[in-house]
Amino acid sequence: MRFIERYNWFHVLIISVLGAGLIAAAVHFLLPGKFIARSSLLLNDRADILAGVTTPAGTPDTGPSLERMQAILASRTIRERIIEKLSLTDTLDVDRGDALKALTDMSLIKAIGQDGISIQVTTGGYFAPALHIFGYPVSIDRARELSADIANLYVSELNAYLRETDLAATQDSREFLEKRQVELTGQLAGARDKLENLRAQYELLDPDSQASRLGDRIRTLEQSHAEAAAEADAARGSLGVAEQQLSATEARRIASEVETRNPLITNLQEKLVQLQTDLASELAKGKTPEHRDVAQIQAAIDNVQADLCSLEETVVSQIGDQPNPLHDQAVQSVVQLRVQLAGAQARRGEISSLLSAARGRMAEMPAVARDYVEIDQRQQQLTERLAAVEKALWAAQYEEARLGIGEPFTVLDAATPPFERNGPPTLIAGLIGFGALLLIQGLLLIDRRWFGG
Repeated sequence: MRFIERYNWFHVLIISVLGAGLIAAAVHFLLPGKFIARSSLLLNDRADILAGVTTPAGTPDTGPSLERMQAILASRTIRERIIEKLSLTDTLDVDRGDALKALTDMSLIKAIGQDGISIQVTTGGYFAPALHIFGYPVSIDRARELSADIANLYVSELNAYLRETDLAATQDSREFLEKRQVELTGQLAGARDKLENLRAQYELLDPDSQASRLGDRIRTLEQSHAEAAAEADAARGSLGVAEQQLSATEARRIASEVETRNPLITNLQEKLVQLQTDLASELAKGKTPEHRDVAQIQAAIDNVQADLCSLEETVVSQIGDQPNPLHDQAVQSVVQLRVQLAGAQARRGEISSLLSAARGRMAEMPAVARDYVEIDQRQQQLTERLAAVEKALWAAQYEEARLGIGEPFTVLDAATPPFERNGPPTLIAGLIGFGALLLIQGLLLIDRRWFGG
C-alpha cells in the first residue's frame, strides 16, 4: 500500500515506456515482416531480317502478345511449376491447394504500358517461425530469398512455357508439311511417268500439240469463269444493300421552316385583359366573389387561361423542301451496281459459252489426247502445290530454328533479395501501447479510490 500511496506521474511514465517497449518487441518478433521483390520484362520489338520472306507482305512477324503473356503468368500451370521447383508445400507447411492460393495472394502481375510486364512478389517471415500467429512458418532470411526466387521463376517459367508450346506447334506444322511434300512429290512423279509413257507410245503427241493448247485454254477459261462468278456475286450482294438503303431514304427533305407567333394567342390575351378589367370593375362596385356576375366573369377568365395553356407559342407558317442528296447518292450507287452486275453476268455468260465450246472440242478429240491433257494439267497443279508446300516448309523450318535460339522477351530487371523489411508496424504499436498505458494509469492516479484509498 505504501508503494501505491507514493505512486506518482514519474512512475506512470516509467511503466508506460516499459510497457510500450514490451508491446513493440512482441509485435516485432511475433508478427511477420513483409519482403517485396520485383522483376520485369519487355516484349521483343527487334525486327527480324527474314520476316519479309517468311511472312506475307504487310504482315509483320510479331512475338507473343502482352495479353497472352499476362494470361500465362496468371495461369495455374505456371504456379504449379513454381510450387514444384521451390517445394512450397514443404516450405509453407500446407497442402497443394493452399500453396496455390498462397502463391496467388503473394503475386501481383500488371502491365507496364503497352509492351512490358511487372511481377511483384510479397512474402512474410518471422524471427521465430515456430511461434507464428498469422501467415506461414517461414523465417526472415528464407522469406527474403523466397520473394526473389518466386519473382525470377515467373520469368524463367514463362520463357520455358512459350518455348515449349511455340516449338511444339511449329514442329507439328513442319511434320505435316513434310508429309504433304512427300505425298505431292510421289503424285507428281506418277503424273510425269504417265506423260512419258504416253509420249513414248504415241510419237505424234507432244507438249505443243493442239490438245495441249486446248487444255491450256480450258484451264484459263475456268479461272476466268470463277473470277467473273465471284465478281457477280459480290456485285449482287452490294446491290441488295444499296437497294435497301434507297428504299429507306426519302426522295425529298424539308429545307426550311418559317415560324410565326400563333394569332389565336393574341386574340385570347386581348379577351383575357378585357375580362380581368370587367372583374376589377365589378369588385370595385362592392360585389363579393360569390356574386353571380363576378362568378361568371371568373369562370370566363379560367376558360380563357385554359385555352392559352393548350396552344403553342409559335406555328409553322411556311415550309420549303428540296431533293434529298442522300437519296440521289443512293440512286447513283444502285445504278452503278446494276451496271456492274450486268457486266459481270455478261462476262460470265460469254466465258461460259467459250468454255463449253472448248470442252466440246476437247470431247471430240481422241481419248489419248484427252488423257494427255488431263495428266498435263494435273502435273501443273501438283507442281504449283508442291512449290507452295516447299515454301511453307522452309518458313516452318526457319521458325523452328529461330525459336531454338531466340528469346520471346527481354528481361528488364531480375529480382534480387530485398534488404528492407516492410512491417510489422512496431513503432505504431509501441506508441499506441504507450498512450493506452499512460491514459489508464493517469485515470487511476487521479481517482485513488481505485487503489482502495
